[in-house]
Parts: sequence; C-alpha cells; structure tokens
Amino acid sequence: MRISIANHSSYPGGNGDAELARVLREQAEAGLDLITDGQLGWADAITPPFADLAGMRLGPSTTRAGIPGPFRQPIVQARLRRHRPLCVAAYRRAAALSERPLKVVLAGPHTLAHAAEIATTAYRSAAHLADELSAIIAQEATALADAGAPALQIDEPLILSRPGDMRQLRALLEPIYDAAAGRMQVFVATYGADAAPLYAQLNSLPADVIAVDCANRSALADVIAQTGSGKPLALGVVDDSPAAEDVAALARQCERLLRHYVHDTLWLQPASGLARLDSDQARAKIAALRPLRDALASA
Repeated sequence: MRISIANHSSYPGGNGDAELARVLREQAEAGLDLITDGQLGWADAITPPFADLAGMRLGPSTTRAGIPGPFRQPIVQARLRRHRPLCVAAYRRAAALSERPLKVVLAGPHTLAHAAEIATTAYRSAAHLADELSAIIAQEATALADAGAPALQIDEPLILSRPGDMRQLRALLEPIYDAAAGRMQVFVATYGADAAPLYAQLNSLPADVIAVDCANRSALADVIAQTGSGKPLALGVVDDSPAAEDVAALARQCERLLRHYVHDTLWLQPASGLARLDSDQARAKIAALRPLRDALASA
C-alpha cells in the first residue's frame, strides 16, 4: 500500500511572497507529498475566496457549531455570478514557488450555503443557494484543472450536523467531481465533529478520497476498524492543539483502524487546518506525519 502524507489546509504565516515561500518550504522539508499554500491572508477557513462573487458580501464575524473558529458570514444579496476565477491566481502564485504538488482547498456548496444569510428573493432556501454554489464551484474546478492543479479538497464540515442532507450533498458534489474529469484528484473532507454516524454514507460521495477527522475520535476509529472503507481515505490523525504528538501511539491506532482497509493508497494529514497554531507548533504537527508513515509502512 502506498502511504502518502499531506497538509490539510491552513498553515500559520503572514502575507507576501517571502512568507508564502517559507510556508511551502516548511511543508516540503517535512516530507509532505501534497502541500497547500497555507491559505495565507485568509481571515477564516470558509469564506475568503467567495468574496469576489457578484451578489455576495462578507458580513461580521460569527461562529457556527461544526465550523472550527469564527468566520465572516456570507450575506447573499442578489443572484450570484462568478465573473472571474476564485483561486486560480493564488494557485499559480504558489505553484510557481513550489517544487511539490499543491492541493487547493475550498469550502463546499452545502457548508457555504448553510453558513450564509440569504438577503434576497433570488434564492428560496439554503438548498436552492447550494445548487447555485455547486455550479460555481464546478466552474472553478474546471479552471483549476486547466491550470494544472493536481488536487482539490472540498470541505463540508456542516454535513455532520445535518445528516438528513446527505442525498442533497451527493447531488451537489457530482458536478464538481465531473468537472475534475479525472484530471485532478478530488478530496471531500469533514472535520470538527464525529463522523462515525455518517461514515458509510460519506463513502458513497462522488470523490476520489474521503478525508475524515480521526484525531481523538475513538467512535470513528472503531467504525473504520470494523468496516474498512469503500474509497481511499485521508486520515486526519494529528490535531490542531499545541500538544506534541505521540507517534508510537498514533501508529498503534492507525494499525488497528486499517485492519480491514483494502485500498492500495492511503493519505495521512492533519485533522483540520493548522493556522491557529504558531509556526513551531504547526511544523511539529506536520513533522510527525513522516515517522508515522514510516512506522506503518514497516509494520
């Protein structure tokens, strides 16, 4: 089995090319096979790329159960229009400075729609808004594939608090997955809550890889250990706390939950973004992934 290691999404850093280069370099030095641009300059992990959509503005900072940390609430004031790419320029800027493949991370249509305030009659409901956002993100996926991006991660943390929306989420993700058209890998990620009750349904989503938050989540680990996985997994095994990771303990946990895993690829990554840590702490978190991979490979 090929075990690869990746960053999940965010990473601590400031603005400017020098900071971007540092963030890219630290991830490469940690041996990550797939890195990100650290979402540098983002005020939160959900909304910043969508501020350029016509018809949307970002309101005051708020919080929502299921979304780690505060975010600026999207306020939809008119029918949304994507007049230019949302994150292609940021991808190209980072790719020009990186020798490692880069993963682009975007909030998914379900999470974004249910985090938004709808202040227009253009959308009847969050479900109606999510349909529009699905089409917009599919356009972005096509543009990213055209730009050479090897991977796109769609973050859908709010599905864990809205299990009745799984059928809708599947339909929302299909156009995005189709837009990738086999040219880039599509990860679908949940985090911030226990995915165990929805684990079987997550494996039915249109994606190449399902990313789940396993850090300190024994119920999910038990489900994976008992049932295996319908699709390749990206296991979020290190958390975003300042505490140092116990690699030996993580290896024992992973060995147990992978006993029925039949796929020939596996990803190891943080459970969610690392931007809330300082640089030394974040570097230690991603540095734990390589010895963990080596321990699993030699088991």
